[in-house]
Amino acid sequence: MTSRTDHSPDALMGIDIDTLMSHLACPMGGTGLAVGDMMERVNAALIDAAFTTLDPQADERIVEIGPGSGGHIESVLARAPRLTLVGIDVSPTMTAAARERNAMLLERGRIALTTADVASIPYENASFDKAIAINCVYFWPDLQAALREIRRVLRDRGQLVVAAMTPEAALSMPFSRHGFRVYGPSSFREACFEAGFVHVQIERYADRATAPPAPSVQRTFFLVRASCML
Repeated sequence: MTSRTDHSPDALMGIDIDTLMSHLACPMGGTGLAVGDMMERVNAALIDAAFTTLDPQADERIVEIGPGSGGHIESVLARAPRLTLVGIDVSPTMTAAARERNAMLLERGRIALTTADVASIPYENASFDKAIAINCVYFWPDLQAALREIRRVLRDRGQLVVAAMTPEAALSMPFSRHGFRVYGPSSFREACFEAGFVHVQIERYADRATAPPAPSVQRTFFLVRASCML
């Protein structure tokens, strides 16, 4: 079972937009914990859709970039027998929270959770069958370099799924004014091919964010699926 500690959304009431945006990029401390839980609630449907696109299979080893506080990890492992998942997050606060919430899975060796940057994943070449990154490409300084590093740790038949907000949807969100990087389909395709992927498929996904403090608005995302082989 997953050990779970929820942080009240009341902790975010009255927070200024600049502070909130900084915690989206790298949640830290008590405010960061509340932001992490909020994002988990807001993005629950997107997380499910992204992992459905990834389609985990029995015995696969998956790396997730930016798993946040890890409330979804147990449900991911239930998708197929004998899955293992490695989470890489830039935030020490999120790594600690995810470890606390998934303590039993850690003890059983089903998961590993590490604080690291996507530009330098601390695993050897060809360590994983699949990779996934949900709502975190906005914070990568260099999209192509990050994708190249992900490709390095994937096996020859590996696959990557990236879930990211569309540019038109981002225009209606506050982070569009705070320097977050948002990409169109051409940019994703080009970066994936340059990183060494040989097939790229992009679908659109729409959901409605309703968890406070997010407004009840329609959001559209790209689900980018990049494969190492045809």
